[in-house]
Amino acid sequence: MFFKKVISLTMICALLILGTAACGKSDTTTVDQSDAKGQEQITITFVNWASAEEATKQLTLDMISEFEKQNPTIKVKNVPMPFSDVLNQLTIMNNAGNAPDIAQITNGDGMSLAYMGALEPTDNLLSEGFKADLNKTVYDLGLKDNQHYTIPWAGQPMGFWYNKKLMQDAGLDPNNPPQTLDELNKAMDIAKQKLPNSVVMLQIDTTIRTMGLEQEWPLMNAFGAISENRIQPSQMEPYAEWLRDLLKKGYTLPGKKLGEFRALAAQNNLLFGIDQPCFKGIVQTYDKSNKMSDEEFNEMWAVTTMPVGADNLSYSVPGDHNLVILKSSEHKEAAAKFAEFLAGDDYSLKNYVIPFGYVPVVQSAGERFPDSFKDPSLKAFSEKILQTEVRPPWGPDYSKYATDVMTSMQEIITTSKPVPDILNSLQTKLQNYK
Repeated sequence: MFFKKVISLTMICALLILGTAACGKSDTTTVDQSDAKGQEQITITFVNWASAEEATKQLTLDMISEFEKQNPTIKVKNVPMPFSDVLNQLTIMNNAGNAPDIAQITNGDGMSLAYMGALEPTDNLLSEGFKADLNKTVYDLGLKDNQHYTIPWAGQPMGFWYNKKLMQDAGLDPNNPPQTLDELNKAMDIAKQKLPNSVVMLQIDTTIRTMGLEQEWPLMNAFGAISENRIQPSQMEPYAEWLRDLLKKGYTLPGKKLGEFRALAAQNNLLFGIDQPCFKGIVQTYDKSNKMSDEEFNEMWAVTTMPVGADNLSYSVPGDHNLVILKSSEHKEAAAKFAEFLAGDDYSLKNYVIPFGYVPVVQSAGERFPDSFKDPSLKAFSEKILQTEVRPPWGPDYSKYATDVMTSMQEIITTSKPVPDILNSLQTKLQNYK
């Protein structure tokens, strides 16, 4: 009897030791399929426009499948939503108490949700390694009251595109694009005299919408019209006069949206563009029957930082794709894990971010995918342009603010009313915003 008790105790101790050893090996980033069977599976809801658009639908679904494969205890319920509906629908869902766990969002819309109190700060949800790898300039665009509310996913800063072929045809140096506002004006003056009338000198969005304001934001900064991320109408006259002159000379087209100039670029009818990294892919694929190769595109187009003004600083504006975690989510940690996967995992970078022309927001991407960063456009956006992003006046009334500003810009280009009078009226309107 004594020996039986000893054997039993020995077996129990052995089992306990084995169990402890097994537990010691479970600290991994993903869960083994066999281990996952015994764990409770959770579901997170993901609202996004990427899966609502034909060009990125399958890529998005593939990323979700890969994430679920790497993390068997987390299921992702995909909710596709048109880009233009996202902010409004998220607001409605949040107010109704059925907000998703995580959502794709633009910078400005993300900050609008933050001001509504709908978002969870991400500082304590994201891993230290991931935060250290993020481009700090881009990450800090989501700051409010010293807390981060947006998680960068794919960079989309505005850069200065120039058509090397048209520059050469106009007698300009295709390897020396305008670096200052004065050089830009001189280049357009020369090119207008020598190029066909079908060629537009500069892509500029003058529409009454937030995108119109954001596309002009780098130039407004260069002209000294911005202080502390706010338009200063009293300092805006040089920019306003320049904009009116631009239209008078026929250097751009009034009332055209940003994307409408891309068709002109594909037809070799645009000299200078102010556009995002996706400009390259869109121009290449505009003629689906005869896609332009990378080599052909790079022979014709290149991109650099925006021309500088008196302060000798180049400015860009973020059109980045971001992710936000809703405050009402019951699975914030899982949502944060999914966000890190989308923005920083090898699979997402290799199969979505880089191929689609976005700029990776994690600094290690260049080391992980050195061949991709040989592309001159991606290299320029990643190494030079992304760091020049400055935030517009995002806030709870941002859309109304942008409408007031761009209504005044429309008045400048469509009427002969004195510019100071228009700006004085704008000054009165902007006093209503904090």
